[in-house]
Amino acid sequence: MNSFVWLAWTIAILLPFSPFSYLQPILVGGAAGTWFLLGYVLFLAITVLGFAVVASLLTAIETDERRELNHGIMLIGFILLYAGAVGGCLLLGVAGLVGAYPQITQNSTVSATQEVLSQFVTPISAACLLAVAGAALTVCGMGTAKASRR
Repeated sequence: MNSFVWLAWTIAILLPFSPFSYLQPILVGGAAGTWFLLGYVLFLAITVLGFAVVASLLTAIETDERRELNHGIMLIGFILLYAGAVGGCLLLGVAGLVGAYPQITQNSTVSATQEVLSQFVTPISAACLLAVAGAALTVCGMGTAKASRR
């Protein structure tokens, strides 16, 4: 699913007709466009590649080391981690779009852009804290793993 979202995000950036044609100038413009780009890159790194690596690691722990993981704790941790990571990345992207669009289309001031972006700081911070809590629970679930008798 994450791969499809990232692919749709990539295609939207590359489409040459309106309203998508504003995305490339937003990226080039910097400032709020950097927030959009950061959300895009982090979405790829965390939700597409990162979760694939974690899944491979957990499979290796269970099969190669023959350890049983605490699935209850890890499920809660993964849900929190996923919600926080996806939410934070998407919020970064939306903040970049909402902040940069008036700058590109109406030549709004930098202070107006900063005011728009400041509204996203608290929700993005909350999403990051959610992801950190989820990562901590996931690590706790791996730390309580016991060797199985297979």
